[in-house]
Amino acid sequence: MPYHDADGKQLGTYGIMRNVTPLIKKQEQLKQETERAQSSGRMKSMFMANMTHEIRTPLNAIVGFSDVLSMMETPEEKQEIVRVIMNNCDMLLRLINDILVLSAIDGGSSIQIHAVETNFAKDFEDICTSLAQRIQNPNVVFVKENPYTTLIATLDKERIQQVITNFVTNAVKYTNEGHIKVGYQQKDNGLYFYCEDTGSGIQQEDQDKIFERFVKLNDFVQGTGLGLNISKAIIETLHGKIGVNSEGVGHGSTFWFWIPCQIKSEA
Repeated sequence: MPYHDADGKQLGTYGIMRNVTPLIKKQEQLKQETERAQSSGRMKSMFMANMTHEIRTPLNAIVGFSDVLSMMETPEEKQEIVRVIMNNCDMLLRLINDILVLSAIDGGSSIQIHAVETNFAKDFEDICTSLAQRIQNPNVVFVKENPYTTLIATLDKERIQQVITNFVTNAVKYTNEGHIKVGYQQKDNGLYFYCEDTGSGIQQEDQDKIFERFVKLNDFVQGTGLGLNISKAIIETLHGKIGVNSEGVGHGSTFWFWIPCQIKSEA
């Protein structure tokens, strides 16, 4: 603003300069926190809606088929009903485990890792025996590639099984014919695991977001969209890497992860 002498002659100007950068930064931070809170609210609402549906589905199957089990007359019919019940029990158990892991992550707790020395070659055989039972489609062949008879290594086999199981479960949903192949090998002072399928494949633009929470490429396929997100969290806790390779729709997919681990001996 100008200022003058007694005769009205302008002598100069004066003003106030204020640095508002801290205020702008606070406003931007407040905006981000507000958006984060709103996003968190939407995610929680979506989570509850998904969980309600996903938990109800296997429970209805368990209760419904348990009621008709006593009505079955032949052993073959009873065996088929028991198989359906066991599959849905397994689905419900995996869903609950995923919810517990997700709750721990959201609560600020880290995923617990218990690495022990074990013969992983034998552990891998046990894992594959369990996984092979998940494939009920006669047009899909389960293939395992275990390059060792003995592999003494220090790792958390339970977490590794959890990730491989998520991979195979995902492959089963999208593979109608061909094969699902699971294997591992030593690589870069650690172990590299892979699950290859001849399923529907993944578009290039979807491969970057496939490990995000609640992402489902096909809304008609059962699932919460949590398995791959939890797998990523586990592998990152193990200081490893995780990813997927696919040439596109109709060309199948290969989900993989690598973890560092101490290998004592092999045969």
